[in-house]
Amino acid sequence: MLSYVNNKFCSFDKAQISVNDRGYQFGDAVYEVIYYKNGKFLDLEGHLKRLRISMSRIDFELKYSDSAIITIMKRLVAENNIKHGSIYIQVSRGEYLRDHSYFNMPLKPILVILTKKNKEDFKTIIPGIKVYTTFDTRWNNPDIKTTQLLPNVLAKTKGIKNGFGEALFLDKKSYITEGSSSNFWILNKNNILITRSLDGKILAGITRDSILNCAKNKNIKVEEKKISLDNIKDCKEAFVTSASSFVTPVIQVDNIKINNGKVGEFSNLLRKTYLELND
Repeated sequence: MLSYVNNKFCSFDKAQISVNDRGYQFGDAVYEVIYYKNGKFLDLEGHLKRLRISMSRIDFELKYSDSAIITIMKRLVAENNIKHGSIYIQVSRGEYLRDHSYFNMPLKPILVILTKKNKEDFKTIIPGIKVYTTFDTRWNNPDIKTTQLLPNVLAKTKGIKNGFGEALFLDKKSYITEGSSSNFWILNKNNILITRSLDGKILAGITRDSILNCAKNKNIKVEEKKISLDNIKDCKEAFVTSASSFVTPVIQVDNIKINNGKVGEFSNLLRKTYLELND
């Protein structure tokens, strides 16, 4: 398996990162996950744009152009015979002797790109998942896509251990922010699609943006605002979105069953629409 690690191509089993890499020691790195389907990188422009924004937000930049990154991705996909899968891109600030402050350090950002083969699973009708809520203990800038993911990892793992497919974070006033690796949506009883606004408490999901466009193209009314647990009790459907799972129906939040615990037509309609747009 070919990879691009430490700014060069190498076999995956020989890939190495310095123990002084700031991404390894401090989580001082940003990343993106891009899905590859039928010869196409899904939502590519949005992912690369967000990668640049994330780097800018934490005060460094990568000298590679977008076209150079895409060229690397295409070679990896071709040589690894990826037909359906994901591309993981990570950029750390660089490596140097350990110190919290990076001021005046001679750092050069380190680019890593890995590929992963996935099963071809593009069914338009899929089972729903149960999710649970937990208070958001992440840092105050979850809108930056950094590798500082320990709260997400712990919340997701706790959920999986207890039969849940995702964890939903709650802010201090018990409004839902987002999932540990997804954005959250509901369809209320008035057929209005609701998801939290980009208020700095959630990641600006690239798939989220695509779903917003899909909904608007279908003349579905959309509101971006906070979602409470009471809103969930009254909603018709719910789902989560992400680059790796597209649209996944949610049939239960904590002890609240949605649509009597059954997947609704709307969630799968949006999933189908998104997949068709990316054929």
